[in-house]
Amino acid sequence: MGKIFCFLLAAVLVTGCTKKTADESSPYGNILQFGTGISISNITDLTGITTTFNPNAIIYFRLESVDNQGSSPIRIQVDKQDGTAYHTFDYPASQGNGHVFLSYFTIADAGSYTVTGIITTGNITVATQSLTIRAGK
Repeated sequence: MGKIFCFLLAAVLVTGCTKKTADESSPYGNILQFGTGISISNITDLTGITTTFNPNAIIYFRLESVDNQGSSPIRIQVDKQDGTAYHTFDYPASQGNGHVFLSYFTIADAGSYTVTGIITTGNITVATQSLTIRAGK
């Protein structure tokens, strides 16, 4: 787990210099993605992009925002399909400048969820994405 944390910290620290075009008029977009890992060749990208996972699997996420995340903590809000809150994951600010944040979380319970990425300073909702956790694995 220590190696994963160090790798993720390194990924987050370099993202302030990385640009990825999501919209031709802006170098950044408001995007929330999930994957099974982080790319070795570009540590600001995910591998195994998907929205379906097994229970307790590590769910890597990439939150890209048009707004500079600055030194703001990041929040990942997970809600059940019916709109009730399931869990909130809070991540401390790890950089002073940047538009991309990478980390991970797990969900134990099977079901369909809505996940929202939030820049907590200013309570800015960046993006929302559906996520499914399979039953019985």
